Amino acid sequence: MNRRTALAALALLALPVAVTAHGPAPLAMNGGTMAEASNDHWVELVVRGDQVTAYVTDPDMKPVPSAQLGGKATILVGGKREEVTLAAAGANTLTGKLAAPVAGKLTAVLALTIGGKSATVRFAVG
Repeated sequence: MNRRTALAALALLALPVAVTAHGPAPLAMNGGTMAEASNDHWVELVVRGDQVTAYVTDPDMKPVPSAQLGGKATILVGGKREEVTLAAAGANTLTGKLAAPVAGKLTAVLALTIGGKSATVRFAVG
């Protein structure tokens, strides 16, 4: 692992975990992991094979229209970092494709635009 990759990995791991101001995370409806974004929206992350999918809901758990969504995901698996552009793909869904399938533990940071405002959310999966 080169120095640049190591620094990126440390930066991702050093980011604070989002504190859920609204109590425990709601149930993930698509088999993923739920986390609260920095703007109080809820995001469910699903990573299956090489597909990254994020489902976005408002603080009341109502779907946010995908026309109001955009962003990118930074995925860290086994010391390797990959950035994936997320594009609207359904009612409240953003998707992107990794260069290769992943399995097991991963860390992800999503930098999203929700209704024209920036939000970030961090996930530790597995």
